[in-house]
Amino acid sequence: MTIVDTKFKESEIGPIPEEWNVLRVADVARVNEKVLSKKDCVESIKYLDTAAVESGTIGSFQNLELDLAPSRAKRILRDGDTIVSTVRPNLKHFAFIKGSQSNWIGSTGFAVVTPLKVDPRFLYFSLTTDSATEYLSSIAASQTSTYPAINPDVIENLLITVPPEIEQRQIAEILSSFDDKIELNRKINANLEKLASALFKKWFVNIGDDLPEGWRMGKVSDLIRVESGFPFNSSVFDDSGNYKLVTIKNVQDGYFVPEGTDSLNSIPEKMPEHCKLKNGNILLSLTGNVGRVCIVYGENYLLNQRVAILVPLNPQNKAFAYLLFRQKDFQNILIGISRGTAQQNLSPIETRSLEIVIPSAEDLTRFAEAANPIFEMIVDNLNQIKSLSATKDSLLPRLMSGRIRVNV
Repeated sequence: MTIVDTKFKESEIGPIPEEWNVLRVADVARVNEKVLSKKDCVESIKYLDTAAVESGTIGSFQNLELDLAPSRAKRILRDGDTIVSTVRPNLKHFAFIKGSQSNWIGSTGFAVVTPLKVDPRFLYFSLTTDSATEYLSSIAASQTSTYPAINPDVIENLLITVPPEIEQRQIAEILSSFDDKIELNRKINANLEKLASALFKKWFVNIGDDLPEGWRMGKVSDLIRVESGFPFNSSVFDDSGNYKLVTIKNVQDGYFVPEGTDSLNSIPEKMPEHCKLKNGNILLSLTGNVGRVCIVYGENYLLNQRVAILVPLNPQNKAFAYLLFRQKDFQNILIGISRGTAQQNLSPIETRSLEIVIPSAEDLTRFAEAANPIFEMIVDNLNQIKSLSATKDSLLPRLMSGRIRVNV
């Protein structure tokens, strides 16, 4: 990859290298090529719904017999296809199908883009540039329907840059290398959490009916503070602010979403110190899908209301606190004590009062020595993911516009 003395020409979407073209997606790909028919209903397949999609490479999903798949299952997905959510389209609703071997189906909420005259990965990256996603989002927002949506022909008419084939492949390889490393880090973290959770269950869950010597029954508050976020006033929001607000949408089941919609330039005087989030903080959702827990990575985040932070009274118990709240049985307890009709609400006060087993100080220290390094490795990998994503996001528009050229 290098910056070269490139000669540019004007095009419908701005300056591009002289040897590049601007084409419609329909000129190089087909959208919604194949609809399911009865003959497709012959074997086990994998069904992909819009709710499962995040930007990046598709992993594995549930197996279903095609005859039993939901009625909204419409289209075969193949290796190299790009799928685009037609409802609320944005960068998080794109995915690249990898290694499908023609055994995927997609819901009606997708447009399936099958490459014909362009490198498959290059097409995927073309569709995920800021200019492309902003255009699709603007078209969706202009509709009068309840939910912002687009028709497949909007994607067909989208203009993209098309370099020579060898340059397409090299651009795609550079950008894919970031996705591959991000995917690897996520898999490593999933395995690390499984290991840490197994340790937690061995030490503190599968202990039988009698408590070990020095252990006792107590409350969450004996080991962990459960502190609510701050009710920020929307009048002080600033789109270009240095601080991002963390809301309930940022707290997913086991992972933190670093992107946010609201920002501030300054911290309110009355905001508690715990609401200025730090790398490795543990968050708990209090509204809607209550009981979700995740680890913060990155800096300059402020905690909004309806999200709580879990702060161990002894810092050495950070891994213990995270793994306690990540246990499925404990999450079910949190759901059970939440209240509400339109949506569930979890009380921090009641959460602090939940009864738990309190291990001895010696056993907590021994567990910390085993589990905290795993916790820190998870946080380090999350920060690597954030850094890799930022670098890729910086390179993407420059590579796709020819402002940075690859060696060909």
